[in-house]
Amino acid sequence: MKSHRYLQPDRHLDNDLENPTVNDIYNPQPSDEANASTQFNEAEVNEPSPTQLEVDVGNAMPPPQVSNLPVVAPVESGSARSLLAEGMRFVGNAELRGPCSIGGHVEGNIKQAPDAQVAVVVTETGRVKGDITAHKISVMGHTDGILDSGEGEVALHDTASVHGLVRYGRIQVNGADLNATLERAVARKPAS
Repeated sequence: MKSHRYLQPDRHLDNDLENPTVNDIYNPQPSDEANASTQFNEAEVNEPSPTQLEVDVGNAMPPPQVSNLPVVAPVESGSARSLLAEGMRFVGNAELRGPCSIGGHVEGNIKQAPDAQVAVVVTETGRVKGDITAHKISVMGHTDGILDSGEGEVALHDTASVHGLVRYGRIQVNGADLNATLERAVARKPAS
């Protein structure tokens, strides 16, 4: 006794919906005399077709053989964008290669990759408990930890609540709830 697995990778649900009797070989729909003359042929079903795989009963079915697997294209370093939407929670550390917007909750450290200069925005609904290291940091939500832009810039908006340490090259404070130590980064002089 054999069991058949039907392999039809080119079949689409839309095509089946347009023709509901396409797979109805056991119950043909005789709508006229031409269709009524069509009979179920048991010999055709028992012979494996090119789209069937024959396996002995009791043996495990082999995994599907997919020839056209989708491939994820590599991300270019300048185009990697990150978004943590409102209602999402992330626990852990992240290394960024592109701009990041945080509208959810983060427990962990966020830093830019050594070869990148990124911007991080903490929106009004965003909360970060951990350190943020980026070239440009803009806070409209709540942060508790170190904000380190090095020689870059930090912008603290009127809806921001910032606790911890802020290290900056340039800073802009627009009425934020600021309970932090401010430390200005000394600009490096180019080697002559």
